[in-house]
Amino acid sequence: MLDYIEKGGLWIMLPLVGLSIISLGFILERIWRYLRVPRGKNADKILEDVEKGIRTGDIQTTIAYCKQHKNVLTFAFLHIMERFEFLVREKRSIGEMREELLITGEEFTRAYLEEFVPVIFSISTVSPLLGLLGTILGMIKSFAAISEKGVGDPTVVSKGISEALITTATGLIVAIPSVLAYNFFRRLVEKIGRQLEPYENLFINALLRDLARFRTYKEMLKTAYRDGVLNQDEKVFLQQKRVELNISEAEAAELEREVKQGGT
Repeated sequence: MLDYIEKGGLWIMLPLVGLSIISLGFILERIWRYLRVPRGKNADKILEDVEKGIRTGDIQTTIAYCKQHKNVLTFAFLHIMERFEFLVREKRSIGEMREELLITGEEFTRAYLEEFVPVIFSISTVSPLLGLLGTILGMIKSFAAISEKGVGDPTVVSKGISEALITTATGLIVAIPSVLAYNFFRRLVEKIGRQLEPYENLFINALLRDLARFRTYKEMLKTAYRDGVLNQDEKVFLQQKRVELNISEAEAAELEREVKQGGT
Protein backbone atom coordinates (compact mmCIF):
# COMPACT_ATOMS: atom_id res chain seq x y z
CA MET A 1 0.00 0.00 0.00
CA LEU A 2 2.77 2.43 0.94
CA ASP A 3 4.62 1.56 -2.27
CA TYR A 4 1.42 2.19 -4.24
CA ILE A 5 0.97 5.58 -2.56
CA GLU A 6 4.61 6.50 -3.18
CA LYS A 7 4.41 5.57 -6.86
CA GLY A 8 1.30 7.71 -7.30
CA GLY A 9 2.97 10.76 -5.81
CA LEU A 10 2.56 11.79 -2.18
CA TRP A 11 1.16 15.26 -2.96
CA ILE A 12 -1.89 13.73 -4.66
CA MET A 13 -2.19 10.32 -3.04
CA LEU A 14 -2.15 11.47 0.59
CA PRO A 15 -5.13 13.84 0.11
CA LEU A 16 -6.98 11.05 -1.73
CA VAL A 17 -6.32 8.60 1.09
CA GLY A 18 -7.48 11.23 3.59
CA LEU A 19 -10.68 11.83 1.62
CA SER A 20 -11.35 8.10 1.43
CA ILE A 21 -11.07 7.79 5.22
CA ILE A 22 -13.35 10.79 5.77
CA SER A 23 -15.91 9.49 3.30
CA LEU A 24 -15.92 6.02 4.85
CA GLY A 25 -16.27 7.51 8.34
CA PHE A 26 -19.26 9.64 7.37
CA ILE A 27 -20.90 6.77 5.47
CA LEU A 28 -20.66 4.52 8.54
CA GLU A 29 -21.90 7.33 10.79
CA ARG A 30 -24.91 7.92 8.54
CA ILE A 31 -25.77 4.21 8.47
CA TRP A 32 -25.58 4.08 12.27
CA ARG A 33 -27.79 7.15 12.63
CA TYR A 34 -30.40 5.90 10.16
CA LEU A 35 -30.56 2.55 11.95
CA ARG A 36 -31.36 4.44 15.19
CA VAL A 37 -34.32 6.34 13.72
CA PRO A 38 -37.38 5.63 15.95
CA ARG A 39 -39.96 3.47 14.22
CA GLY A 40 -43.18 1.73 15.16
CA LYS A 41 -43.68 1.21 18.89
CA ASN A 42 -40.51 3.13 19.72
CA ALA A 43 -41.75 6.23 17.89
CA ASP A 44 -45.20 5.83 19.48
CA LYS A 45 -43.58 5.72 22.94
CA ILE A 46 -41.61 8.92 22.30
CA LEU A 47 -44.73 10.72 21.09
CA GLU A 48 -46.69 9.53 24.12
CA ASP A 49 -43.96 10.70 26.52
CA VAL A 50 -43.72 14.21 25.06
CA GLU A 51 -47.50 14.57 24.89
CA LYS A 52 -47.74 13.89 28.63
CA GLY A 53 -45.75 17.04 29.36
CA ILE A 54 -47.76 19.03 26.84
CA ARG A 55 -51.10 17.94 28.38
CA THR A 56 -49.98 19.07 31.84
CA GLY A 57 -48.74 22.38 30.47
CA ASP A 58 -45.18 21.59 31.60
CA ILE A 59 -43.29 22.43 28.43
CA GLN A 60 -39.94 22.66 30.23
CA THR A 61 -40.15 18.99 31.21
CA THR A 62 -40.87 18.14 27.58
CA ILE A 63 -37.88 20.19 26.44
CA ALA A 64 -35.65 18.43 28.99
CA TYR A 65 -36.91 15.04 27.76
CA CYS A 66 -36.09 15.91 24.15
CA LYS A 67 -32.58 17.06 25.09
CA GLN A 68 -31.97 13.88 27.04
CA HIS A 69 -33.31 11.41 24.44
CA LYS A 70 -31.46 12.46 21.30
CA ASN A 71 -32.87 11.19 18.03
CA VAL A 72 -34.44 12.67 14.91
CA LEU A 73 -37.94 12.90 16.43
CA THR A 74 -36.89 14.65 19.64
CA PHE A 75 -34.60 16.92 17.60
CA ALA A 76 -37.58 18.01 15.48
CA PHE A 77 -39.88 18.30 18.52
CA LEU A 78 -37.36 20.48 20.34
CA HIS A 79 -37.08 22.98 17.49
CA ILE A 80 -40.85 22.95 16.99
CA MET A 81 -41.27 24.00 20.63
CA GLU A 82 -38.62 26.70 20.31
CA ARG A 83 -40.39 28.08 17.26
CA PHE A 84 -43.72 27.81 19.08
CA GLU A 85 -42.45 30.10 21.86
CA PHE A 86 -41.59 32.81 19.34
CA LEU A 87 -44.95 32.49 17.60
CA VAL A 88 -46.78 32.86 20.91
CA ARG A 89 -44.90 36.09 21.64
CA GLU A 90 -45.80 37.32 18.16
CA LYS A 91 -49.48 36.56 18.95
CA ARG A 92 -49.94 34.55 15.76
CA SER A 93 -53.24 32.87 15.01
CA ILE A 94 -53.60 29.10 15.43
CA GLY A 95 -53.70 28.63 11.65
CA GLU A 96 -50.49 30.61 11.17
CA MET A 97 -48.83 28.68 13.99
CA ARG A 98 -49.76 25.35 12.45
CA GLU A 99 -48.33 26.32 9.07
CA GLU A 100 -45.09 27.66 10.57
CA LEU A 101 -44.62 24.65 12.86
CA LEU A 102 -45.18 22.15 10.06
CA ILE A 103 -42.48 23.88 8.01
CA THR A 104 -40.16 23.94 11.04
CA GLY A 105 -40.64 20.22 11.68
CA GLU A 106 -39.90 19.34 8.07
CA GLU A 107 -36.83 21.58 7.89
CA PHE A 108 -35.17 20.27 11.05
CA THR A 109 -36.01 16.64 10.31
CA ARG A 110 -34.27 17.01 6.97
CA ALA A 111 -31.36 18.90 8.56
CA TYR A 112 -30.84 16.08 11.07
CA LEU A 113 -31.04 13.34 8.46
CA GLU A 114 -28.91 15.12 5.85
CA GLU A 115 -26.08 16.12 8.18
CA PHE A 116 -22.69 15.21 6.60
CA VAL A 117 -24.40 13.93 3.42
CA PRO A 118 -23.22 17.03 1.48
CA VAL A 119 -19.66 16.26 2.62
CA ILE A 120 -19.91 12.81 1.03
CA PHE A 121 -21.15 14.45 -2.17
CA SER A 122 -18.25 16.93 -2.12
CA ILE A 123 -15.76 14.10 -1.73
CA SER A 124 -17.33 12.24 -4.65
CA THR A 125 -16.82 15.37 -6.76
CA VAL A 126 -13.35 16.37 -5.60
CA SER A 127 -11.72 12.92 -5.69
CA PRO A 128 -11.85 12.45 -9.50
CA LEU A 129 -10.58 15.99 -9.94
CA LEU A 130 -7.61 15.25 -7.70
CA GLY A 131 -7.01 12.06 -9.69
CA LEU A 132 -7.15 14.07 -12.90
CA LEU A 133 -4.69 16.56 -11.46
CA GLY A 134 -2.35 13.67 -10.67
CA THR A 135 -2.77 12.44 -14.23
CA ILE A 136 -1.83 15.82 -15.65
CA LEU A 137 1.20 16.14 -13.36
CA GLY A 138 2.34 12.64 -14.32
CA MET A 139 2.06 13.39 -18.01
CA ILE A 140 3.98 16.63 -17.53
CA LYS A 141 6.81 14.62 -15.96
CA SER A 142 6.70 12.13 -18.83
CA PHE A 143 6.93 14.83 -21.50
CA ALA A 144 9.68 16.59 -19.57
CA ALA A 145 11.67 13.34 -19.46
CA ILE A 146 11.10 12.80 -23.17
CA SER A 147 12.33 16.30 -23.98
CA GLU A 148 15.51 15.69 -22.00
CA LYS A 149 16.41 12.09 -22.95
CA GLY A 150 14.35 11.28 -26.01
CA VAL A 151 12.02 8.35 -26.58
CA GLY A 152 14.61 5.62 -27.06
CA ASP A 153 14.32 4.29 -23.49
CA PRO A 154 10.74 3.48 -22.33
CA THR A 155 11.80 3.63 -18.67
CA VAL A 156 12.35 7.34 -19.10
CA VAL A 157 8.64 8.02 -19.22
CA SER A 158 7.33 5.01 -17.25
CA LYS A 159 7.41 6.76 -13.86
CA GLY A 160 5.30 9.68 -15.03
CA ILE A 161 2.79 7.42 -16.79
CA SER A 162 2.55 5.16 -13.73
CA GLU A 163 1.88 8.15 -11.50
CA ALA A 164 -0.80 9.36 -13.90
CA LEU A 165 -2.63 6.02 -14.00
CA ILE A 166 -2.41 5.39 -10.24
CA THR A 167 -3.87 8.75 -9.24
CA THR A 168 -6.69 8.45 -11.76
CA ALA A 169 -7.61 4.98 -10.51
CA THR A 170 -7.42 6.07 -6.87
CA GLY A 171 -9.63 9.08 -7.49
CA LEU A 172 -12.27 6.84 -9.07
CA ILE A 173 -11.97 4.27 -6.27
CA VAL A 174 -12.76 7.00 -3.73
CA ALA A 175 -15.46 8.69 -5.82
CA ILE A 176 -17.59 5.72 -6.92
CA PRO A 177 -18.60 4.47 -3.43
CA SER A 178 -19.16 8.07 -2.32
CA VAL A 179 -21.52 8.75 -5.24
CA LEU A 180 -23.44 5.55 -4.57
CA ALA A 181 -23.72 6.33 -0.86
CA TYR A 182 -24.82 9.89 -1.52
CA ASN A 183 -27.62 8.85 -3.89
CA PHE A 184 -28.74 6.07 -1.54
CA PHE A 185 -28.79 8.41 1.47
CA ARG A 186 -30.78 11.07 -0.38
CA ARG A 187 -33.51 8.56 -1.21
CA LEU A 188 -33.42 7.20 2.33
CA VAL A 189 -33.83 10.70 3.80
CA GLU A 190 -36.98 11.21 1.72
CA LYS A 191 -38.39 7.87 2.85
CA ILE A 192 -37.66 8.42 6.54
CA GLY A 193 -39.03 11.97 6.36
CA ARG A 194 -42.35 10.66 5.04
CA GLN A 195 -42.46 8.03 7.81
CA LEU A 196 -41.89 10.61 10.55
CA GLU A 197 -44.24 13.28 9.21
CA PRO A 198 -47.38 11.85 10.92
CA TYR A 199 -45.65 11.91 14.32
CA GLU A 200 -44.66 15.54 13.86
CA ASN A 201 -48.21 16.42 12.82
CA LEU A 202 -49.64 14.70 15.93
CA PHE A 203 -47.15 16.52 18.15
CA ILE A 204 -48.02 19.89 16.60
CA ASN A 205 -51.73 19.16 17.03
CA ALA A 206 -51.18 18.40 20.73
CA LEU A 207 -49.06 21.50 21.13
CA LEU A 208 -51.67 23.76 19.57
CA ARG A 209 -54.60 22.05 21.26
CA ASP A 210 -53.21 22.00 24.80
CA LEU A 211 -50.85 24.96 24.95
CA ALA A 212 -51.18 27.44 22.12
CA ARG A 213 -54.69 28.68 22.85
CA PHE A 214 -53.99 29.55 26.49
CA ARG A 215 -50.43 30.80 25.97
CA THR A 216 -51.52 33.06 23.11
CA TYR A 217 -54.46 34.50 25.04
CA LYS A 218 -52.29 35.07 28.13
CA GLU A 219 -49.77 37.03 26.06
CA MET A 220 -52.65 39.17 24.79
CA LEU A 221 -53.84 39.74 28.34
CA LYS A 222 -50.35 40.82 29.40
CA THR A 223 -50.31 43.40 26.61
CA ALA A 224 -53.82 44.62 27.43
CA TYR A 225 -53.04 44.93 31.15
CA ARG A 226 -49.70 46.67 30.66
CA ASP A 227 -51.15 49.87 32.19
CA GLY A 228 -53.20 48.00 34.81
CA VAL A 229 -56.67 48.57 33.31
CA LEU A 230 -58.67 47.64 30.22
CA ASN A 231 -60.31 50.20 27.96
CA GLN A 232 -63.40 49.39 25.91
CA ASP A 233 -61.49 48.61 22.72
CA GLU A 234 -59.26 46.14 24.57
CA LYS A 235 -62.29 44.42 26.10
CA VAL A 236 -63.87 44.00 22.67
CA PHE A 237 -60.58 42.71 21.24
CA LEU A 238 -60.17 40.14 24.01
CA GLN A 239 -63.76 38.99 23.61
CA GLN A 240 -63.16 38.38 19.92
CA LYS A 241 -59.96 36.44 20.69
CA ARG A 242 -61.76 34.26 23.25
CA VAL A 243 -64.21 33.23 20.56
CA GLU A 244 -61.44 32.70 18.00
CA LEU A 245 -59.34 30.60 20.39
CA ASN A 246 -62.33 28.72 21.81
CA ILE A 247 -61.62 29.81 25.39
CA SER A 248 -64.49 29.66 27.87
CA GLU A 249 -65.39 32.46 30.25
CA ALA A 250 -64.13 30.40 33.19
CA GLU A 251 -60.80 29.71 31.47
CA ALA A 252 -60.47 33.38 30.51
CA ALA A 253 -61.16 34.45 34.10
CA GLU A 254 -58.49 32.08 35.42
CA LEU A 255 -55.93 33.35 32.91
CA GLU A 256 -56.82 36.95 33.75
CA ARG A 257 -56.30 36.20 37.44
CA GLU A 258 -52.86 34.72 36.71
CA VAL A 259 -51.86 37.77 34.66
CA LYS A 260 -52.99 40.19 37.37
CA GLN A 261 -50.98 38.20 39.93
CA GLY A 262 -47.97 38.25 37.66
CA GLY A 263 -48.03 34.50 36.90
CA THR A 264 -46.40 32.96 33.82
